[in-house]
Amino acid sequence: MKNFIVQSGATLTGALSDGVLTIAGVYGGPIELNYNGIKKASLVAYSAGTAQVSTSTISGTLTAGNVVSFQLVQDLGGKNDALTDVLSQVISHTITATDTVTTVAASLKNQVNALPFEIVATNSSGVLTLTATLPYAVFSIAEVKDDGGNQVIATGTAGVAPAGVTGADLVAYEITGAVAGSNYDILEMAYEDVRTADSIIYGGTDVIKMYIESTVSTTDLENSLKALDIANVSGATVSDINTALGQIREYLAKLS
Repeated sequence: MKNFIVQSGATLTGALSDGVLTIAGVYGGPIELNYNGIKKASLVAYSAGTAQVSTSTISGTLTAGNVVSFQLVQDLGGKNDALTDVLSQVISHTITATDTVTTVAASLKNQVNALPFEIVATNSSGVLTLTATLPYAVFSIAEVKDDGGNQVIATGTAGVAPAGVTGADLVAYEITGAVAGSNYDILEMAYEDVRTADSIIYGGTDVIKMYIESTVSTTDLENSLKALDIANVSGATVSDINTALGQIREYLAKLS
């Protein structure tokens, strides 16, 4: 895999001319790609994500011996090799004669916080609030048992997983030119070139990843990858137009 950094303040033109896509503003100098060698391309814009917020509200008349419970499931892949990728646990409380809605919610809160979920639980007067910890933005919560009809589960803020990558992560990966305080979009291309003197790939197929600082506009690059920047065809023959349409279909198919 070939990794490249596009720096803040760069001009990311993505100019397409004579079958060659030139991408300027790349750390170490611009790169040139034979357009037909780009077999597939995807551009993911950076997003910090949105932390999910869900609640379990305890209310009503409590009856000793009744059970209130819910199941939490969260994907923690990559957090810790000692953990399963997906952590699942039933959180349960059996009501006692001295319980109030506050003590029931407090019991549930303490159980959640004692487990290695990336979720912070708080309790306020019987309202248990569960907030995901970024970058683990999403979890699922589902009622398992509610003998006395004392629990209502709701999600107030849907979780949205982060996209792109932080500069701190790229520095940790030892990607040359990455800035720890920046955030990066990711352009990934499957590229094939048989030219033996190509400066990017010396024959064969490889994956090219470009980390583009999120302050850099990618509009021109996207247009070039989609081949939307096409010269005026006024006066063109039917054959010319059909050829152009075939190229457009081919180019659009490359950007996923």
